[in-house]
Amino acid sequence: MNIKLKLASVAIASLLAATPIAVNAETPKDQLIIGLSMTNLLTMDPAEAVETESFDVLNNLYDRLIEMDPLTPSKIVPGLAEKWTIAEDGTITFNLRSDAKFHSGNPVTSADVLWSLKRVMKLNRGPASFLREIGYSAEVLDASLSAPDAHTVVLKPSAKINPEIILFTLARTVGNIIDSKTVLENQSNGDLGKAWLTNNSAGSGPFVLKRWNANDSVILDRNASYWRGEPELKRVVIRHMPESQSQRLQIENGDLDVARSLSATDLKALATNETVKIQKVASGGFYYLAVSTADPVFSKPEIRAILPYLIDYEGMQTAVIGDYGSARQVPVPADYPGAIADPGYKPDIAKAKALLTKAGYPDGFSTSMLVLSDSPFVEIATALQGTLGQAGIKVDINQGNGTQVYGKMRDRQFSMIVGRSGGQMPNVLGAIQAYTSNFDNGPKSTQTASLAWRTSWDIPELTALTAQARAELNETKRLELYQQIQEKFLSSTPPLLAIAAATQPSAIRANVEGLVDQQARSPSWYYVKKTSE
Repeated sequence: MNIKLKLASVAIASLLAATPIAVNAETPKDQLIIGLSMTNLLTMDPAEAVETESFDVLNNLYDRLIEMDPLTPSKIVPGLAEKWTIAEDGTITFNLRSDAKFHSGNPVTSADVLWSLKRVMKLNRGPASFLREIGYSAEVLDASLSAPDAHTVVLKPSAKINPEIILFTLARTVGNIIDSKTVLENQSNGDLGKAWLTNNSAGSGPFVLKRWNANDSVILDRNASYWRGEPELKRVVIRHMPESQSQRLQIENGDLDVARSLSATDLKALATNETVKIQKVASGGFYYLAVSTADPVFSKPEIRAILPYLIDYEGMQTAVIGDYGSARQVPVPADYPGAIADPGYKPDIAKAKALLTKAGYPDGFSTSMLVLSDSPFVEIATALQGTLGQAGIKVDINQGNGTQVYGKMRDRQFSMIVGRSGGQMPNVLGAIQAYTSNFDNGPKSTQTASLAWRTSWDIPELTALTAQARAELNETKRLELYQQIQEKFLSSTPPLLAIAAATQPSAIRANVEGLVDQQARSPSWYYVKKTSE
């Protein structure tokens, strides 16, 4: 059987394996009911979260100084800071709104901003690497961040860097501003509220966390005192629904308003349903295959060089990925300025076998692959298992939730993994820097969000080139550096292979307004309302 037929069989088998579950109940007009897999929703702490599912919730619980426009995420708009100025030396001064309050009723002040950002670095978890990438250690941030008064925040650059990169970084979840007074009242043994914020929130956003039960449900209630005005929706309910067919059945029946974890097959079927709209948000991230260079086999560049010939990009796009992305071999969206063309890899089993023999593995080898137990991750892993097996590489797939899969990757305890990266900024650097920046490859490094670090890939030259691009203010020179980074990445036999530019598809009931046109990586439910069917 050829590769494409095998991939088609994988997709059909996945469809038949699902078990439909029906719940007959109309959704209330003032509530948004969302079905998705919550296996990767691990924490409610902005200083801890690095997962897309957590970002979706946190984006609606907290505000940031500045934000990415929901409709045009390449545009920075005011948030808690009503205006900001950039000095010639790159110093950014933010002027805070005077009317913003936290859910507790406490006013949002510059002291909360300083405490929130410095807390990220003191806790030193995954999000801290986003600030380290722009030059801030805990000590440097402490010296660079100040508050002349209760409504002014001043951030000095730690080194030469494009101010736009700092703004886009602060517009992400790492820049969420926390109610310092409330959190400190709930801290335990000086943990800066780490234990409490895992399951609670202390933000100023349009919604308040009512309840979160892991792998069950999340309930957000309207913040009636929100500084932008009261949200249209009274409540947002997220239900853990890992089975695609269950989501499809319930959104067809009107029991769900939004379905976020559908298989490519079910999305295709819903595209012809007049009561449902399909939203596709280009995340700037990628589905990828990663191997650990700490693994005795994958530490060898000659083995890693074989992998591109065992990925059927076109076949997976058709049979597995569908609306979840578009085939791409460079971890930069093709439409970004400065993006280079794909190298043009195609599956070549004979060549792969010859290269395996030359590398000393004429009979192949056995290995294991971690993967989230969600679509399209499982389908991608199964497809890869098939093509790798044809060359003699026998793969044992181990499915799990976010902690079991990404936790092991962050601990560098894996051989292979199918994962998804998230675009950090809507440009080449935002897409690729997680793949090309590893400033400390040691086991105690703080940059656990770096995919290069997670794969133990020590790349000082590529890291330096990435840092150079961050500092370049001239657009023409910056685009030239972007191209150099991509070319050097591909020529370095990377342990990270892009499979598809990731799209987040959602099925949305036609009576839900203000959501389908949003293109930001994380939705803003503040702008959403429902009309009668």
